[in-house]
Amino acid sequence: MKKGADKPATIRDVARVSGVSVGTVSRSLNAPDTVRPGTLGKVRAAIRSLGFQPDSRAQNMRRRNTMTVGFVIDDIANPWHASCFKAVDAVMRERGFSLYLMSTNGRASEEAAAIDMLQHGRADGMVLTINNEQDPHTIKRLKELRVPAVLLDRDMPLDIDAVLTEHAPGLRQATRYLIELGHRRIALITAGPDIRPGRERVRGFVEAFQKSGLDVPEHLIRSQSLSADFGFREATALLQMPDRPTAIIAAGNRILVGVLRAIQQQGVSVPDDISLIGCDRSDIAMLYPGPITLIDRPVEEIGRTAAQLLLERLSGQADRPAQRIAFPTQLILGGSCRPVGG
Repeated sequence: MKKGADKPATIRDVARVSGVSVGTVSRSLNAPDTVRPGTLGKVRAAIRSLGFQPDSRAQNMRRRNTMTVGFVIDDIANPWHASCFKAVDAVMRERGFSLYLMSTNGRASEEAAAIDMLQHGRADGMVLTINNEQDPHTIKRLKELRVPAVLLDRDMPLDIDAVLTEHAPGLRQATRYLIELGHRRIALITAGPDIRPGRERVRGFVEAFQKSGLDVPEHLIRSQSLSADFGFREATALLQMPDRPTAIIAAGNRILVGVLRAIQQQGVSVPDDISLIGCDRSDIAMLYPGPITLIDRPVEEIGRTAAQLLLERLSGQADRPAQRIAFPTQLILGGSCRPVGG
């Protein structure tokens, strides 16, 4: 049955009536020779019955082979990646694309294999993170990319679109908040300097102390990895110090998991024994008694923006200059911090 004039049929309606995916409908419209005759017949019958009119913008987009976009991440267990994936997927599906998820487990060899596979006929473009921005092999591979790409939270001197997070201001705000509560022995556990989040978070931490006229506790900065194991190992070492920190900033949601495990094993109470700040909304951060004070960012908007930038490239704007769009962070107060001696 045709929809009313005020509600024209969509590509999703065609997919529902014909019993196929949105991607199959899109291929039927843009590359019918790639669709089985029986399936093509069902799609065309649904189009006729619904009175569906294809989006002229989509019709003008260049012909593709896969209608697939790769989504390359370093840790499939990271809830931020899951939220970002959903946001990217929602936008891409509206335009007939399917999203292909690949996790590299933080290994350079798996990252290289994923990029090579996707750009050689498996995908029309990709949204990706990079394990090491300074690795010469990675830089060379990205310079020679054969498909459009968007970098997530990575800053490299390449002609590639990037969607970034302003980590330094969030860390400055969080550190200043703890300083105002009387904390001086504040520990920071975060990524290493080989990726933007690590560099920027350390910068914000250091600047907060400097602007407060205080000595930076360099020995309490642990900057190497975003993994839960790293968070657990470093938090355990910090909590066993004779003069242990009065506060920890777990600058990464996987780091937070490891820090909480260490806190539990060491029999430490939050916030009675130690104040704690995490990064990014996650189930564990929101459910932990408190909840945990967080440095947050708009992950859904970040994902949608990455998808839109990639669609611009795929729809004929391949020659425009690379764009770098940065999103702010904000401190969301919970119940995991208290004044020193309070």
